[in-house]
Amino acid sequence: MTEDKLKQSLAILNPIRTVELKDKTGNFEAVLQGLLSDLETPNTLSVLLCEQIAESIFWMRRHVEDKELILLEATAETIDEAQQIGFSDDRTYAAEDIKQVLLGDEILKQKINDELKNASSNSTATSFDSCRAKAFVSCAKEIRIADDLIQRQMLNIRHLQRSLDAIDMKSRIIKRMDLELERVERDLTALEHEPEAN
Repeated sequence: MTEDKLKQSLAILNPIRTVELKDKTGNFEAVLQGLLSDLETPNTLSVLLCEQIAESIFWMRRHVEDKELILLEATAETIDEAQQIGFSDDRTYAAEDIKQVLLGDEILKQKINDELKNASSNSTATSFDSCRAKAFVSCAKEIRIADDLIQRQMLNIRHLQRSLDAIDMKSRIIKRMDLELERVERDLTALEHEPEAN
């Protein structure tokens, strides 16, 4: 049943597509197809709203990833600066290293902490956590911008969802009214054909 709805929705959407994203992961298409297959009665407006919702979800995810990368990069830079001030070895850390620490790599975290302790006499950042806090402060403006973009996409999704619900609700109300009219007509027909009692 949902497969038929998806085919019907795609048949409506493909000639009028407004969003063409180059998403190699396929996440956009997966979300779009999920939304389209959930439509009870696909029509032009409802499939376009689903496309817009899928695009908003795509960009919201992208902004969340950007926000995380901003903080990871800033943390890596802060650690590298602290090590260079302390004349530590020239080891540089990348965002991927910081992500591994945040995912629970205690060995790498301890290694960074040891290097920072050795360099601490000339640096204000003496641990991984203090470098992360310092990085957060240094890139707070960029993080705020990413948060605003995420919030905007969330609001878009809510507004689009309300519009989609209104369209869907309208068709449900019409269907319900049709069923109610059929029931009333049946009741009237039954009353007309009932034999009169003497």
